[in-house]
Amino acid sequence: MAGAQQADGQEKLSWGAKAGISLSNQSYKFTPIDYSMETDIILGPALSLFLETFRGEHVSFQADLSFVYRGSSTTTQSVTVNHLDQDRIIVNEGDLTTSRFRCLSLAPMLRARNDFDRLSPYALVGPKVDMILDYDTDSEYPLEEMNSLVLGLVVGVGAEFSVGGKGLFAEVQFQPDLSPVTNREPLLVNNNSLVFTLGIRWIQIP
Repeated sequence: MAGAQQADGQEKLSWGAKAGISLSNQSYKFTPIDYSMETDIILGPALSLFLETFRGEHVSFQADLSFVYRGSSTTTQSVTVNHLDQDRIIVNEGDLTTSRFRCLSLAPMLRARNDFDRLSPYALVGPKVDMILDYDTDSEYPLEEMNSLVLGLVVGVGAEFSVGGKGLFAEVQFQPDLSPVTNREPLLVNNNSLVFTLGIRWIQIP
């Protein structure tokens, strides 16, 4: 049973995989003028492998290793400040451009669940660290001096159904960055993603 409790005093171990889509956006903040640039959501794939251990009656530890797209699109080409006109902000619009980050993400999390016969709703919370594998953009102003590792947070909920010794589940995670992709002043860029996945879990008693 996917939401099973300990049996015969032995701790249960589970692992599995999940796949779905990420809805990603970015916050662009220009620090000297306190201006945040508007961006739009982009879609991308999300693939994960996970391992769950220290599985108690309601709480366990789960680590996700994921490949996920992050980024955003915008029509803003550049932002300038007219210091001779009371620091008036001038936003220059143009064609839609898209920026994409391909990331390998590691998230160690606490997993809390309630078991109702075959159905087990659950919640996840923990930190994450993204390693940026690749970055591309069609903007004339690509980001520079990006951080190779980006810290963030994962908060998620899901529901798992037990069938044939396996667990089938649907899950949603909110994944905001806590540190910027680039902290080269005056521009701070943070990724934020909402990830929807379907997955399967196998459980084994060591």
